[in-house]
Parts: sequence; C-alpha cells; structure tokens
Amino acid sequence: MLWAIFIVQWLHVLMGIFWFGSTLYLNFVVIPSTMALPFAQQRAFTKRIGELSSRLITPAATLAVLLGLVRGTVLGPVTGLDYLFGNAYGITFFIAFLVTVATYLWGLFFVAGTANKLAAVPVTEEMLAEGKVPVAFSTTLQRLKVFALLELLGFFSIFTCMILMRFGM
Repeated sequence: MLWAIFIVQWLHVLMGIFWFGSTLYLNFVVIPSTMALPFAQQRAFTKRIGELSSRLITPAATLAVLLGLVRGTVLGPVTGLDYLFGNAYGITFFIAFLVTVATYLWGLFFVAGTANKLAAVPVTEEMLAEGKVPVAFSTTLQRLKVFALLELLGFFSIFTCMILMRFGM
C-alpha cells in the first residue's frame, strides 16, 4: 500500500508541477515575449504553441486532478462525508477539490477557448506583409493574458490548500 501511495503522490505532484509551471511560464515568459514579436511571427507562434499546449497541459491537468482525488480518498484519509466535513483536513481537501475543478474548467473553457479564438482570427496576406496587427488579434491576445492571469488565482489557492493539508489543516 505504501508503494501505491508513493507512486500516486509522486505522479500527482509531477502533473501538478507541470500544469502550474506551464501556466506560470506562459503568463510571464511566453505571452510577453510573443507580444514583442512582429505580427507575422506572433501569428505563427501563437498557433503552434496553442496546439502543443492543449495536447500536453490538458492531460497533465486531468491526471493531477484525478490522482489528487485518488490520493485523498482511496489512498488517503477522506473515507466518508463525516471525515470530509468533520475536521480541518477534510474541509481543506474539499475546498482544494472545488477550487481545482473550477481552475481546470476555467483553463479549459476560457484560457484554451480564447487561445483557439486567437488562432482563428482572420488575417490577410496584406496584413502579414505590412505587419499590421488586426484589432481582433490584439484584443483577443489581451483577453487571453487576463484570463491566464486570473487562472493563477486558482493555482495560488490550490497551492495554499496543499500546504495546509500537508500540515493537517
């Protein structure tokens, strides 16, 4: 049983690091760097990074959520509603789970959805040749930046809950 806990915990933490770390990197490195590029490069880069991000981050996030649920319930102390709502650890676990699901859905529908809209902004060859950034592209990119920053609030809440649970709170 200890090996199962170790493996699930290890994978849960790794997937969580990948999910949270990817979001931090996108917010503070990728998006600002992209905004400084000429438009033709912005367009090509955002399209490619959006494709790769959805193929890698979504499965990592899904695994982090599912493994955390298994770690806390099947392999952990949360064995019933009396434990879930009867002590600080259970309540923190429940809050963490709710915030995690909300953050996951926010990323899936708002962040990824906006990234898909960014890739779909119509661009003509003339715009690319002249380096003109369509208003729809820059507006959508700004919206993506705001949505991604808001997603970090969820991550900071989850991270705080994980630390509290580590200390039995």
